Amino acid sequence: MRFLIVDDDESIHLFLQVILAPYGECATASTGERAVEMFSNARDEGRPFDVVLMDILMPGIDGHQAAELMRACEERDCVAEKDSFKLAMITCVVDDTSVDRAFFNTRACIYIVKPLDRDKVVSELKEHAII
Repeated sequence: MRFLIVDDDESIHLFLQVILAPYGECATASTGERAVEMFSNARDEGRPFDVVLMDILMPGIDGHQAAELMRACEERDCVAEKDSFKLAMITCVVDDTSVDRAFFNTRACIYIVKPLDRDKVVSELKEHAII
């Protein structure tokens, strides 16, 4: 399993890497632009990410935009929905517009509100059969 952790806070990278390392390989990106680049390169190399954990509020393109670009990349490559990456939004943004956009525009399967808690993260990932 390959995870891509996208957040502009390096402490979030470290926290999630500790939680996810037993389940697979973790890569990190601090900007939406870098995340899209890494996602696209991984697809081109035949080693796509299985799960993307995405913050919404970041400098440059935000998490919603980055996730939309990643979904567009999969559409371009004719990836079936059942084979597409699982998206978990990890954010402090809780307004209805952001939640709706995450679930309906980018097909997020999880929306975890910060501050992150180890048990909450693991529980959500297990509940959605990601780990």
